Amino acid sequence: MTAAGLSLKRFVFHTFLWLPPCSAVWYLIAPYHSDVVGRLARMLMNEFTTGIVSAIEQSGLNMVFVTTIKVHPELGRTALLTPEVNPLTYTYGVALFAALMLAERAKWWKILAGAAVLLLFQSWSIAFEVMAQIMQLGLDVTEQAGVHGWRLMIVDIGYQLGTFIFPSLLPIVLWATTSRLVRDSIPALPRREPTSG
Repeated sequence: MTAAGLSLKRFVFHTFLWLPPCSAVWYLIAPYHSDVVGRLARMLMNEFTTGIVSAIEQSGLNMVFVTTIKVHPELGRTALLTPEVNPLTYTYGVALFAALMLAERAKWWKILAGAAVLLLFQSWSIAFEVMAQIMQLGLDVTEQAGVHGWRLMIVDIGYQLGTFIFPSLLPIVLWATTSRLVRDSIPALPRREPTSG
């Protein structure tokens, strides 16, 4: 087996070793992590809509987004719409990213910088999950949110990216962009010798 093959096997083994402790740390700090992600998601939503989120509350592991949107659950009754999101659904990638980086013995500042980048995309995922829930409730609700026309399409695309791409794929892409292992496994292109004229 080649040195590169041995190195890759060792890296995969170390990644699996690091994954349980990284997941445990992620779960322990989840309330604080979720608070930061929730605040960023609220800012993003209020920029994209008419400023519909007035507060975020905690309900167990879930974040409850208190909005200014009025709904009528029963005849003669009015209530404020309060969609819920479980942030753990979208933030687990930070544990995977940390395990990949620690398996490669990356510097701490690179791990922290990558985690900060992931925060932005995690807040995107949560914001578009909430907006997708709101948009499913009909024209009256979307009008109150100030989301029509091309913005509805952006919510749909943003939700798809935030749900299916960012949580699992982005941590791997982010690791790969800084990885020595990836860089060393890509064969160098042959140089063209300059022709003498």
